[in-house]
Amino acid sequence: MENVFLRGRNDGYEIEIPADRNFTDSLTDLQALLKKVRAEDTSTTEISFKVRTGRRILTADQRQALYDLVAQFTNFKILEVTADVMDQQTVATLLRSKQVHLVPNTIRSGQEASYDGDVVLLGSVHQGATLKASHNIYVVGTAQGILHAGYPDNAEAIIAGNLQQAAQLRIADLVEIVADDQSITRAQFAYIDDLHKLITAKLTELPKLKPKLYQQLEEQ
Repeated sequence: MENVFLRGRNDGYEIEIPADRNFTDSLTDLQALLKKVRAEDTSTTEISFKVRTGRRILTADQRQALYDLVAQFTNFKILEVTADVMDQQTVATLLRSKQVHLVPNTIRSGQEASYDGDVVLLGSVHQGATLKASHNIYVVGTAQGILHAGYPDNAEAIIAGNLQQAAQLRIADLVEIVADDQSITRAQFAYIDDLHKLITAKLTELPKLKPKLYQQLEEQ
């Protein structure tokens, strides 16, 4: 069983550290892979790495160990470390808001749940089920049905988190069928842009694309 995967990209490499592998073993295997990359590429050009950790949030010590390992190699640099789940700090910030509703249960096929305010989905939305919120929806659990944020006409709302399995994403009056969009992955958020189109982007882009919302989250 491999403990780490290294894939080439146009702008460098992607490192995948599966959540079900022992992290120490993954670092050992990664070191061997990086030595191989260094041996094959002796240029002085900087080589960048994007790290994905799946459904595992790295601890501060784990992140430091990862960065220290890559720093051992000249001109190697980590651009970002992303996971397919929302981190605990983000969830804790959301929970401090008075308008946040926790949904720990399962919304089954044929059912519809509607909330006034923000929603943190801890449970699941089955196929054929619908979750509506007047503001934002944050997916920590799983969603295979319809997620409708900004219901009925709040175009400033977003849907963030694990979006890959959702049947549809809806914000205000716009709809995105996820099955038709192969670019949608887990750690993303959906929003309506200046041209009134429903767009998805990486969660790491939230501060740039939705600065007001990001500032509100930081202030809570």
